[in-house]
Amino acid sequence: MGLYSHYDGAHNHPLNRFLHMIAIPLGLSSIIVVWFHWIIALLLIPTAFALAWLGHLVEGNKPAFLTNPAHVFMAPVWMARKILRADGKKSA
Repeated sequence: MGLYSHYDGAHNHPLNRFLHMIAIPLGLSSIIVVWFHWIIALLLIPTAFALAWLGHLVEGNKPAFLTNPAHVFMAPVWMARKILRADGKKSA
């Protein structure tokens, strides 16, 4: 099973997907915010992870990055594909 397929399969519950759509940009924004206010940037990271963990509690599974740390880098790709494929078509 590929990285994307595994990641996507671990995020089926609508609330989990919604929380990840908030958590992923929040976590990524910390990279930019750190240049302006490092304390806020450091607070964004655990907040993002907390939202993602909450989603996995609802989903009833463990975060994908626990099985493969590369999934942390898959998260933005997954989010972008979900946004770009918002027409409801099943992605390949």
